[in-house]
Amino acid sequence: MTSIAFLISTWLMMPVTAAQLESFVQLAANNPQQALELYPKYVAKFDEQNIDIQAALHLEALLAAMNSRSWPTFVAITESLKAPEIQSVLAGKRFKLLTRIGVAYRYNNQLEQAKLHYQCALDLADSDLELATLKVNLAIVFRLLEQPAMAFQIIDSIDSELLSTPVKAGYSVIRGNILQSLYRFDDALASFELAHQLYIKLNNQQSRVSITRNILGAALASKQPGSYVKYRTTYADEISQYGSESRDYLTWMDTINNSMQKGELSAQDEEFLKQQVTPLTELGYKEALKEHLKRINAIHLYPKKVAARKGEQALPENIGKPWCALL
Repeated sequence: MTSIAFLISTWLMMPVTAAQLESFVQLAANNPQQALELYPKYVAKFDEQNIDIQAALHLEALLAAMNSRSWPTFVAITESLKAPEIQSVLAGKRFKLLTRIGVAYRYNNQLEQAKLHYQCALDLADSDLELATLKVNLAIVFRLLEQPAMAFQIIDSIDSELLSTPVKAGYSVIRGNILQSLYRFDDALASFELAHQLYIKLNNQQSRVSITRNILGAALASKQPGSYVKYRTTYADEISQYGSESRDYLTWMDTINNSMQKGELSAQDEEFLKQQVTPLTELGYKEALKEHLKRINAIHLYPKKVAARKGEQALPENIGKPWCALL
């Protein structure tokens, strides 16, 4: 055996170190696919005596599978987490585990399951920040379940001053979405504008551009043409780097704005709105779209039935049952 081969074989037999685990944590968040490729290699190197690292590695791999929407892998990792030898460690990590399972269900639009798993985690939060983050997730689910009043009650119970700037920015977006679901477009606009300011402070250009779309929609719905013009000025150039659905929504909003200014809707523009209303509604803009059409006396174009959201690939129910007595 050459010296290089010997070194490689020796490395493969060495247990996972704390430093390697820390690197894996970063990969799970920022490059989940690479983390999943590394995961089985690390599993093969487990030190049976170090159950803390075993449990932590499985939990971070679960995050990577969730972030990459690798659902068969996600389910397989939850099976690994049932290993009896690591349950003593997982007892103190149930909040993280149940929350991640809840997020996975939400990504799949299995909203009742998401709600149940979030509720399982409510009494497990170790800090006000953890509880606030969980409440934000729970509020999202209630909004998607068409229960915006409950969603607002939850999000309004959060002391936003406890939140870090990045979390507060996301909170402001979600609060705005919930207010929009309640047709409180003036308040939604204010919340979206706060998020916009925070994303500028964070130098998060992609999120800043993304929230501008929400601002434009809320500005039209609340009949604030000044705000629409203010944010619309630079938006066309910025949006060119993003998806076609965003450009379709921008064209929709320009059409609505022009119709509001002129007090009439051309046959050509009406046909465009008719073609776009269903796909844009399915993207999640429904309350704003409905209000836009009301503003130009074209509510007859709004679809009588909106298709329900569908998950990418169904997860089995009650994945978190081993760690939650409520399931």
